[in-house]
Amino acid sequence: MVNAFTIREGPPKTILVPYASKLAALQDVTVSGTLLKKQTIAIDRAAGTRRVSLGANGGAYGIEADGDLHFCLGVKALQPHVTCELQHAAAWLPTFQASVGQAITASGSFRCLFEHPGFAANDDAHIFEIHPVRAVSLAGKSQTFDVDLPDPKSIHTWLSPHPLNLQDERIRVAYDRAKDTLTFTNMDGQDENYVRVPGAVSHVKVGSGVTPSTFTLTSGDVGHDLGVLALAGTRAARQIASLSTTSVSLVGLRGIDLGQALTGKYVVRLLAIDIQPGP
Repeated sequence: MVNAFTIREGPPKTILVPYASKLAALQDVTVSGTLLKKQTIAIDRAAGTRRVSLGANGGAYGIEADGDLHFCLGVKALQPHVTCELQHAAAWLPTFQASVGQAITASGSFRCLFEHPGFAANDDAHIFEIHPVRAVSLAGKSQTFDVDLPDPKSIHTWLSPHPLNLQDERIRVAYDRAKDTLTFTNMDGQDENYVRVPGAVSHVKVGSGVTPSTFTLTSGDVGHDLGVLALAGTRAARQIASLSTTSVSLVGLRGIDLGQALTGKYVVRLLAIDIQPGP
């Protein structure tokens, strides 16, 4: 399902997403498969087909500029995969490098964003990913991970280097219930991952067990309310539960709310990474 979307150059740029209601229901997911070599997906827009090739250095894994490890979970080499992002993974890099071809299970947050949809020649074409990965079973070892801050230079704002409202306000979405397909139009074909947003917190609902906490963030930088999710057991969930002020500086991960898209609304929400008191 995650590799069934198609793109059209346009104008306007368009992304069509089948299986929409099934994908919108996904939040925390656990997926098992094979750890493939690092590979990339390119979309032939005219034919609607995908071409998969090995990444640099023969598909060897490395650490990205933000400190994350991007790994490929799939069934067969050089076939489309699920993109997974593990934060602060340098200590785990040797294990991944040595475990290509072995069985892997990854758990984490199911995320949709139009950061690398395939319009650019250098895109690893995907709009869905497990990011952040919360737990991995690999090479006979199981490890859980908190949701942590990325490298500081990877954290942007709502206003810089791109005014995100301009893109968000242009994008439109329509839902075809009979075909269970979402049609998004007018995207730039790029987006920001991590953002730091100052604002005021309200409507806090602290989760219990595996239920995430939710709250609303009102920010002058954004100009409208943002829905925010804090995954159970993470530092952000503990921070929102013990917050003694409504004024915060929040680092969050942008993602598209597919549930809202089913109602014809393009809405970006944040996954809370870190919540600090103050402006």
